[in-house]
Amino acid sequence: MVATAGFVIWAVASSGSGGGRTTTVRIGGGLPPPTSSPIAVRLANAVGRANLGPRFRSIDMTAVAPFAWDRVYVFRDETRDDIQRRLGFEWPGAPSAVPRSGEHESLVAFVRGRTVVGSAFFSDAIGHLDCLTAPGGYARGTRFVVRFTRGPHDAYLATTTPDAAEAACLRAVGAVTH
Repeated sequence: MVATAGFVIWAVASSGSGGGRTTTVRIGGGLPPPTSSPIAVRLANAVGRANLGPRFRSIDMTAVAPFAWDRVYVFRDETRDDIQRRLGFEWPGAPSAVPRSGEHESLVAFVRGRTVVGSAFFSDAIGHLDCLTAPGGYARGTRFVVRFTRGPHDAYLATTTPDAAEAACLRAVGAVTH
């Protein structure tokens, strides 16, 4: 558990760093500490555990989002209009674009009926969701796994049985699919 918590702290700190920027953490006083989405934290923990070996690579989305939902969607390189078109309904809380300006991230949205019941931005520094592009999202019960690229060992979230588009994306990034 400590190793996983350390990974999340490292990943969150790393996700905002780069390009010569410095991150400062203040203890006590000053601004309140930043808050993270519980969904993003649970997903980051699950991706972090995947580094421990093959038996930890399965991701249970019902544990990541432990509330009632029917489908999960992943948005990347999309505008608010694109997001609402894919959802099939208006989402008043939809961001204007994903990723947000200057960020390297995806948006995960959990839907129940015609309502988004939970969502979170997820940093590429922790894991990539790029290949999860099914237009209609994924039904509750879909099985997900973390696959790693050869070389830099980047984590990519994927379904256990990728469709043709997802498999092509995983091959293109060099993620192991067997």
